[in-house]
Amino acid sequence: MNFKEFLNESIISDIQKEEKIFLLIIGGSASGKNYFFERNFKMKLVDVDKILKDLDSSQDRTFLSKAIAKANEELDKSFREGISVAQVSTGAGTTGVKNKLKKAEQFGFKTGLILVDTDPKVAIKRNKERANSGSQKLIPDWKIEKTNKEARETFNELKSSVNFSTKVRN
Repeated sequence: MNFKEFLNESIISDIQKEEKIFLLIIGGSASGKNYFFERNFKMKLVDVDKILKDLDSSQDRTFLSKAIAKANEELDKSFREGISVAQVSTGAGTTGVKNKLKKAEQFGFKTGLILVDTDPKVAIKRNKERANSGSQKLIPDWKIEKTNKEARETFNELKSSVNFSTKVRN
């Protein structure tokens, strides 16, 4: 995977310098959010998919609400303790993203929003490869297209309301 375009290259180094930051990395399903995070940031990450796998190795989606609740608990703990934290999310629900950003700000955190903008065709191909390798269950194509579109909409609506925002394409 190659991230071809940074609309603001300095944003990553600016975020790394902050002591209390809440960073949301959003993008459609199979867009490469975790890949991007792992290669660019050294901070605590809350990842619902990882929590889901830890709760149930069969990746049964019925555990999703439990995984989300656990992720929210981890975020709250980081906010209370003043520990910089990031979360990867589809960002498909603008209200949920707004609420997380607002909560972080209430605890005195600066906020950042990064959109990993991936062509849905690339994400669909990547999703099939991951499913074939057994690393994740297959996500329906329509859901990848939907979450990709909704992530862009969320980013465009909220990018001016955070301290740091940028879009990367891969």
